[in-house]
Order: sequence, then structure tokens, then C-alpha cells
Amino acid sequence: MISVVVCSYNARDVIDRSLSSLREQDIEDPFEVIVVDSGSDGTADRVRSSYPEVKLVRSEERLWPGPARNAGVRAATGTYVAFLPADGVAKPDWLRRRVAAHREGYAAIGGSITNGTPRHPVGTAGYFLEYSALIPSERVLTEQAVPHCLSYERTLFDRLGEFPEGAETGEDTVFNERLLEAGVEIGFDERAQLDHLNLNGVVPYLRHQYRHGRGLAQCVERYGLQSPIGPPGQGPAVAALRMFGLYPARRWWAALRRIARGRPAWGVAYVALTPLIWAGLWATSLGAWQEWRR
Repeated sequence: MISVVVCSYNARDVIDRSLSSLREQDIEDPFEVIVVDSGSDGTADRVRSSYPEVKLVRSEERLWPGPARNAGVRAATGTYVAFLPADGVAKPDWLRRRVAAHREGYAAIGGSITNGTPRHPVGTAGYFLEYSALIPSERVLTEQAVPHCLSYERTLFDRLGEFPEGAETGEDTVFNERLLEAGVEIGFDERAQLDHLNLNGVVPYLRHQYRHGRGLAQCVERYGLQSPIGPPGQGPAVAALRMFGLYPARRWWAALRRIARGRPAWGVAYVALTPLIWAGLWATSLGAWQEWRR
């Protein structure tokens, strides 16, 4: 009925929690799990030995998220396709709720992401920075300009093509914009939740956000994605102002507004973590700036 694609790159330390959560799904419909692995830390061997029920797609060459997603979709046989991060832990009813919502007639279903590192300041800052639009709130989920954390009817990829492969990150944003342009009706269920195991080290956190900035600039240049960082042809002074001033300020404020609307009790923690959040935002800005200069 549904295929779950897990994209893995050097995920040996977290893949057990992800795949174990899929073993614990309370869905009655048959489903398959596909791991697309392109790392060098032995994750593939771990999957082969401990999860024989999993279909493994192995690449010796590193795959960015777009190519990895596409490899998983090509290997999928389900009516629907969902994606679980290698550092994500699905709640037991995650798949059941998605399938039930698809059966109501929606070709794409959006769920929510919860904080898998609630007691760690760096992890929580990363959660707020990346997933404020995906907090468990129906109101916030439905207000997304471009919805994320989607599962899809398999036929959508035949109609609309694959995920773009020319950017390091942002492939789902570009693809989901296609859904909106094609008039695909998207449903939401905030109870279809997964915990995200956020990075807890300052350096890995900043490096991760830097890569997001590179991917953002690539999507703007190569796929016409609209963003506050501005267009590729802008002058250096304007680009610097947008990337290091306007862009992080708008993101910080937008996340605060979402939290205030959807989970107001989290507002104090968000404000208290502002220095860490802004550090991540400026790391994203630096990645976008350097990619723009290229």
C-alpha cells in the first residue's frame, strides 16, 4: 500500500532508531521500507544484517537528497510513497494516519515534525530554525506557503517528474512548488508525526546550516525559487544586505509568529535560544553568499 524511503548518508549512529520505529508501525496494510545509502560508515552492512526485510539501494557515489529520493521512488512499488529521514523516528501511527488521509482523496499528505532533542539547546535551536513551519499545529501546517514533510501518490512522479537533482538541498521545496502549480490538493494531519534527532554539536549544526544556504542559492539560480536572498543577478551590496540582514531577520520573525500561533508555550524557549538560532541563520547566509559569489 505504501513505500517508505529512508535516505541515508553516514547514518550508522541513528539508522537503528529510524528503522526500529518502522517495525513498530500499527498499520494493517502491507508496506515496504527502502533504504537508499551512499555513505562510507558501514550503514549498508548494518541494514543488511539487522533489517533483512528492508530493500537496500546502495550507491558508491555520494547522493545528495534529490538523487537519493529519486532512487528510492524508482525502487518503490507502493501506491503511496513516504519519506522518513535517517535521523527521524516515526510515531507508531505515522503510516496509518497517512494512508487514511490519502484514502480520503488527497494525492499528497503533510504531517508534522516534533523535537527529538528537547533537552539540548543546540538541538532545539536547530529544530526551531528548520521546522517551525512543521510544528504539530493544523493551523501552522495549512499556512505553509510551500508544504513540506509530504507523502505522495506514486503516480504524481509520473505526472510531474522527479525531484530536482541539481541542488544540495531544497529539492522537496522545488518539487512541492510543482504540486501547487499543478493544482494538486494537499491534505494535512498534525498527528502524523515523526521525532527529528537534531544535531547537538555547535560545529555540525553550523556546518549543516551552511549547506542549507548553498542549496538555497542553488535552487534560486537553477530552478527560479523565490527567496528573500534575492535573484542571481543582483549587485554585491544588495546581495549582502539581503542575505545577511533581510533574510535572517525575516526567518527569525516568521518562526516566532508560527510558534506564537501554534505552540505559544514554546515562545520563551525560542526567544532564549535566539543567539544560537541567529548563529545558524548567519551560517545559512554565509553558505548562500559564497554560492552566489561562485
